[in-house]
Amino acid sequence: MAVFIYRWKRILTVLFIIVSLFVLLQISWKTKGRKNNQKSSININVLHSDRNGGKLGRNNERKPFDILKNEKCTIPKLDINGSEVIHFFHTPKPLACQISGNIEEDWVFLDDEGVIRFSGNRQKAKCQIQYFWRSSDDDNNYSEMIDIKDGDRFNGSDFGSVTCYQGFTKWTTLLWTITDNEEAHKRARKLTKLEKRKSYNVYFLGFDSLSQMSFRRKLPKTVKFLEETLGSVVLNGYNIVGDGTPQAFIPILTGQTETELPLSRKRFPESKYLDEIYPMVWKNYSDKGYVTMFGEDMHQVATFTYRLKGFHHQPTDHYPRTFFKDVEYRGDSTCINSQPVHKIWFQNCEKFMKVYEDVPRFLLMHQGLLSHDDINLVGVQDIDLSDHLNHMNNEGIFDDSFVIVMADHGHRFAKLRETHQGQLEERMPFFSISIPKELRSTEEGQLMEKNLRENAEKLTSPFDIHASLMDILNLSSHESGFDEMQDASSERSLSVFRPIPTNRTCAQAGIEPHWCTCLSWKSAMDTSEDRLLTKRIATAVVNQFNKEISAEKDLCAPLSLSTILDAKKLIPDKDLLAYTNVKDPDGFVPDLSGNTKTAFAHYQLKIQTTPGNAIYEVTLFYDMINEELKMDFGAISHVNKYGDNPHCIIGRNFFLATFCVCFDRISSQ
Repeated sequence: MAVFIYRWKRILTVLFIIVSLFVLLQISWKTKGRKNNQKSSININVLHSDRNGGKLGRNNERKPFDILKNEKCTIPKLDINGSEVIHFFHTPKPLACQISGNIEEDWVFLDDEGVIRFSGNRQKAKCQIQYFWRSSDDDNNYSEMIDIKDGDRFNGSDFGSVTCYQGFTKWTTLLWTITDNEEAHKRARKLTKLEKRKSYNVYFLGFDSLSQMSFRRKLPKTVKFLEETLGSVVLNGYNIVGDGTPQAFIPILTGQTETELPLSRKRFPESKYLDEIYPMVWKNYSDKGYVTMFGEDMHQVATFTYRLKGFHHQPTDHYPRTFFKDVEYRGDSTCINSQPVHKIWFQNCEKFMKVYEDVPRFLLMHQGLLSHDDINLVGVQDIDLSDHLNHMNNEGIFDDSFVIVMADHGHRFAKLRETHQGQLEERMPFFSISIPKELRSTEEGQLMEKNLRENAEKLTSPFDIHASLMDILNLSSHESGFDEMQDASSERSLSVFRPIPTNRTCAQAGIEPHWCTCLSWKSAMDTSEDRLLTKRIATAVVNQFNKEISAEKDLCAPLSLSTILDAKKLIPDKDLLAYTNVKDPDGFVPDLSGNTKTAFAHYQLKIQTTPGNAIYEVTLFYDMINEELKMDFGAISHVNKYGDNPHCIIGRNFFLATFCVCFDRISSQ
């Protein structure tokens, strides 16, 4: 009996020890887990989230530029035939309406005098026209149908829809011309007389999604004319300041960013129309006696109406958005019967300049139809564009006109964008300016030309184009100062017609780290410590994506981090951290014996998420002491195509389309 009791005591003792060890291990694991969880937790201050209307984060902080203050910009030199990208490019097939004999010539068209003409084979056709005009940015008004015949004047509007019958055949078309806006013309004549000085025209043609390299690849005849005949200067250091067309044109037209201006996103009830809150530069020109025209050839995804609220009143004297609403309704937007849309576009740009030839003119026309969704198709208009510009020059129209030919940004979604060179090209669009021949013959114009050519190799941005447009507007109205160096430390917008400092930084130019092409980034994946921190940051970023889409959690699936494709960090130069003082009395020999530790860094991550396999580039500021990230939703690029993954949300909130994968698209993947 005693032996039995003894054995049970030993068994119980062993069990007690085992249980005790198990409990201790559990406590240890939980403590370690808590430490790990604490270690993986990073505080994030979010800026420009859609949840707060795109405004700044807590404490109204602005994104820090500390690390960029002394980062002198070295402009990247890209190879037009770089092996990483050249295979993406090929010669596109011509448009259907560019192939001779493919489509019957138009039954009805407008001649150079704005007279309605019938083609020789269709003189007996019975035709009617319905004029139309703008009601709002999204709606048109239409007149009654009016019978027309060969030789009638087109005088009911800038736009008309024609329907014809001959026998059992029906034929339709859309017509666009520039009819004299008598009220605008009268206003311009009156104000021009008051100015009592020479005013120069602005002829500004924009193209969507063309880096400088792509513009040169796809439009070589145009570039040859600009550089060799017109004498245009290409700004090789021109760097974008934000994602997409609005962030290219808002600084050009206002000198400010979208987030610096009052709220204009259409999905917010308190948003205002742009003509109520945006100080558009064409208004300055109009007030000085200019007739104005602004247009885009894509109605549905236009710059100021797709995501923003658009204009309550027509923003300029001529505004062909009205026309392109009906063009898109027809289906094929690249051709109207036998006419390429881009040729109709060029014809009306010329017509505008001629109808108002006795007053100064401001024209800004931005074209995206051939380049927004295809990196090669824009090549079909190279001959037409170069011929148009050459014809305008030969007609003398450019003698007193500043000619700007540019692109808003490089391609954002093509496979090209996933390459290193493609990343740089997105941020470095084509931008060219020519000074009028008449102005170049003056001392002031020669100085402007000299400065412009010297500034071609310096860092410039859309903010600078606004300052340049204001210089054009105010020429000869006061002491020019075109020989004085501008102060980059106090002014963000510097005119390209005045000297720009060579040592200007991205911080001074208003270019945030995510978009700056002239910084020296280092790998953030070299050591195990680097890789651990990078993964923590990437996980925190995806968590913020999920918070952003949480308002639509019934439609959008939560995202998970799949892969870190690339990670770079920007930290102060080691000599900057080591610098303590100077060793010599003259201050030339630095003392680099210091051991200052890095307290902050910018990180740029390229990550892939699931579901949807979206690829994002994100630039963040990391405070190493406080373990806090500053994450700006304006510094995030979705670099591959959405496809139809966000179809359920895109009509409700375009901003969230960047992050949303609809539940009904997951099973199909």
